Amino acid sequence: MSHAELQRRRDASVVRAAASIHPIYPAEAKGSYVWDGEGKKYLDFSVGIAVMNVGHSHPKVIEAVTKQASSFQHLCFAVGMHESYVELAERLNALMPGDGPSRAFFANSGAEAVENAVKIARVATGRQGIVAFTHAFHGRTHMALSLTAKANPYKAPFAPRAAEIYRADYPYCYRCPFGGPGADGLCCQHDANRLKDQVASFIGEDQVAAFLVEPVAGEGGFIPAPASFLRAVRAYADEIGALWIDDEVQSGIGRTGAWWAVDHDDLEPDIVTSAKALSSGFPLAAVVGRADVMDAPGPGHLGSTFGGNPVSIAAALATLDVIEEEDLLRRATHIGDRFKTMLHGLQGEFPRIGDVRGVGAMIGIEFVADDAKTPDKAAVEAVVRHAREDGLLLLPTGTYGNVIRLLPPLNLSDAEIEEGLQKLEGALRAALRD
Repeated sequence: MSHAELQRRRDASVVRAAASIHPIYPAEAKGSYVWDGEGKKYLDFSVGIAVMNVGHSHPKVIEAVTKQASSFQHLCFAVGMHESYVELAERLNALMPGDGPSRAFFANSGAEAVENAVKIARVATGRQGIVAFTHAFHGRTHMALSLTAKANPYKAPFAPRAAEIYRADYPYCYRCPFGGPGADGLCCQHDANRLKDQVASFIGEDQVAAFLVEPVAGEGGFIPAPASFLRAVRAYADEIGALWIDDEVQSGIGRTGAWWAVDHDDLEPDIVTSAKALSSGFPLAAVVGRADVMDAPGPGHLGSTFGGNPVSIAAALATLDVIEEEDLLRRATHIGDRFKTMLHGLQGEFPRIGDVRGVGAMIGIEFVADDAKTPDKAAVEAVVRHAREDGLLLLPTGTYGNVIRLLPPLNLSDAEIEEGLQKLEGALRAALRD
């Protein structure tokens, strides 16, 4: 069926609020590629927004899902336990940063993981205040939406929002409110001092249950938080008796070249949230954390009808196996290094490429106007369009809509890396010379 006919049916049956970036209707996906219903082939550098880290339809994932679905699809963990739930909890607990005992809980989505992490933190501390940050995205359910920073298109129409949510400044180094790191390198220390001042002055240190931080701000623009800032958050949380919730929904499961982005700097949050790539497209999310924190809620305080579904868990166990067996953490680092080398080379030719940043295979390209600061959203739209026309799927992001995020599969071959870079360079040249 043609895209035009599918669009007509969509317009007549689907809410307009559920928007799509690309006007395509995928019919098949395998490895690094997607084919639409009209037969056009695309190299996929979106992977369902950081979901298909091991590529589309990985044989090991499909085999695990098929085997589980043929046994049983659902019972609900609250009704009766299944071994694979326990096995995945054990696997993720072993990956939790830090040496102490950990516990895990499973839900359906990143937003649910965040909401449950907040519930756990509030019970564990006996406090209510949650400090989230500018440029944050934590989901679209009521609590998660309240924690998200960007007004449009996410928050503006929906009020009232959840109570006891506070906002502090995220260390956006390219747009540092202090003018960027100086010779003394104090930019991030200023950010940490600013955080302490904001909390002490406007919230009250004894009111804070947790700091909720993305180590790489995803929807905010693929902005890595400097390790010095995250260390300061860790130390400040300890100082005031609060917790640190590490939101790794987009940056986790190998995307940055480590299981968790915080692993690069040997940081130890109290709670980690995960979803997206955890189960290769099957609905599953995890909250993993220190045993003493996670065990604070009593029996029945946490639950989910579908969370921990055995088919989704089979996909997750297979996904973890693939990442280990194919050495995809190292591959993610190689992919990111190759991308950044090419993009840094183009910056001198195209000043509108204001910043190239990221960790591992989680790369952001920020576009600016001729003044080298004003966000250039139109450039992003043009690059995405040109790339799609040439068979490459890209995604925009950023608080100001002026960032392209590169999210290729982590098992991208060398030939596919070069194909993608060629198409990306072609799209950049076409868009920035329009």
